[in-house]
Amino acid sequence: MSNVFADPRLIAALTTGLKKINFTTPTPVQKQVIPAMLSHQTVVVQAATGSGKTHAYLLPLFNQIVAETPVVQAIVTAPSRELADQLYQVAKELRDACGLDIQIAHLAGGTDRERQVTQLTHRNPQLVIATPGRLTDLVKKKILTVDQVKTFVIDEADMTLDMGFLADVETVMAKLPKDVQVAAFSATIPVKLRHFLHKYLTRPEAIVVDNPTVIAPTIKNDLLDVGAKNRKHVIYQLLTLGQPYLAMVFANTKQTVDELTKYLQDQGLKVTKIHGDIPARERKRVLRRIEAGQYQYVVATDLAARGLDIDGVSLVINAEIPRDLEFVVHRIGRTGRNGLSGHAITLIHEEELNRIAELEHLGIKFDFVELRSGVLQPRKNHHAREQRRAKNDKLDPKLLGFVKKEKRQRKPGYKKKIQAAIKDDAAKKRKLQTRHDLRVKRRHRQQRNQSER
Repeated sequence: MSNVFADPRLIAALTTGLKKINFTTPTPVQKQVIPAMLSHQTVVVQAATGSGKTHAYLLPLFNQIVAETPVVQAIVTAPSRELADQLYQVAKELRDACGLDIQIAHLAGGTDRERQVTQLTHRNPQLVIATPGRLTDLVKKKILTVDQVKTFVIDEADMTLDMGFLADVETVMAKLPKDVQVAAFSATIPVKLRHFLHKYLTRPEAIVVDNPTVIAPTIKNDLLDVGAKNRKHVIYQLLTLGQPYLAMVFANTKQTVDELTKYLQDQGLKVTKIHGDIPARERKRVLRRIEAGQYQYVVATDLAARGLDIDGVSLVINAEIPRDLEFVVHRIGRTGRNGLSGHAITLIHEEELNRIAELEHLGIKFDFVELRSGVLQPRKNHHAREQRRAKNDKLDPKLLGFVKKEKRQRKPGYKKKIQAAIKDDAAKKRKLQTRHDLRVKRRHRQQRNQSER
């Protein structure tokens, strides 16, 4: 079927509601997931963030829920409070547009537990959207009954693994009916996650929608060598080159986010920050202000790269390369969404080029640029340095002459002489190159320390 939104298995209320919220053309992930889930198939879906996967599983969930039966019939887990809240808002919007009488519960850590318990004892929800920790707590204490659940969805499964929540998910899954339909959605499928899914899913249908390690063609993806410049000042320059609708700067640690936010605020920019130490209520307030256009610049840890869905990001700056290279994809994927153009800039030092080579091996392509006179300009590709080094690794003319001479004269033992000379030459070159690299690193470190003061 060309348009799964018109699938005859969908109830009329859903098809009508989709038109109300202007959902007319399904995305690639929706085209594949909706028919599979309507057929009650277990699925493992590998799809990038922003691909439309939320509605891909919400439609089949709503389609199967019996409004007249006041028991939990479907559960969706999300690894962060913010993501759970966003899924809850999307689910409510879809339910209201379709005019469905379905009770949805939002159960997340960081919210009033006693209030949630009171609500659950008064009326059972039919759809639960929860974080793994809070869900496990309520299921273990038998406050939430899950023995009639028809479908269990694990959203952002790889992030659930990264944050150490798979054990909680496993606890809940052990209490679900044997014939429960499971749907796991993930941007990547690392080995540990594959083992977990293999343990609990019987012959799932694997759905892969595009390659999540490749940057969208709508994104201009640049690489900038900071050199001896002050990294914070470079970021300030990049943020003020034009007028980004919304710019996000990613750093690896909460401390770096705090320091960078203060620096940019001191320069007069209206900047806010998001990281794990900020209380949940404050994070919600910050998100509302961002959505209202009160902030043009956001500095964040990787929590925002995976756990939040912030619309309208036109510029992403990686202040540093994350320890887990996969997060580069998720960071850059904040921009250039829904067919819109975006710009991503990753800041590096020369000694990190080996990590860039790893990213390029994954299929991520960069354009090497430099900041000159307040303008980003193309720079000779960083591979040129390796090519020059490779050329220098060739035998020098004097040694080549020695080889040719020995070959011509064909004296006894000439092969051993050639091999010894080549070995000696290579050892000298390695020694010189090591000294040179150490000097360069030492100089960069000294210059960086001076510039960061």
